[in-house]
Amino acid sequence: MLGGNQVTLIWDTNLQGSEPQSNLWFGKTDDLWQFGKPKGWGGPWWETAVEAGGPSSDPYLMTGFDRKVLHLTHNSSRSGRFTVEVDFLGTQSWKTYETLVVPAVGYVHHEFPAGFSARWVRITAEESCTATAYLIYT
Repeated sequence: MLGGNQVTLIWDTNLQGSEPQSNLWFGKTDDLWQFGKPKGWGGPWWETAVEAGGPSSDPYLMTGFDRKVLHLTHNSSRSGRFTVEVDFLGTQSWKTYETLVVPAVGYVHHEFPAGFSARWVRITAEESCTATAYLIYT
């Protein structure tokens, strides 16, 4: 079941049609594929204070999407290095994927190869800073 906040009437004169959560859709799990491929965005850090070499970010799910892009920013006055680790099987077996260098008070993005398949991703900062690590999946 899916619900939405439809605020306009749809194809009928149902006066309740413009109420929040009033346009409910009931279907089977296989019906969801009619909506197309899933897309998503979010990340483990959003303007978060991180410590140099401190604990990694929380693991962030990355499976189920064809294309993945990581966006990194920080506020340090020096360039910063961020180590991206992935867990391919979901077994807590982390492997270093790449270390990305972000310029001082800068931004960098990284496009994972098309079809890249790992279960989880996490990031560690090598400099103390306030950082954002945001992923967009399509």
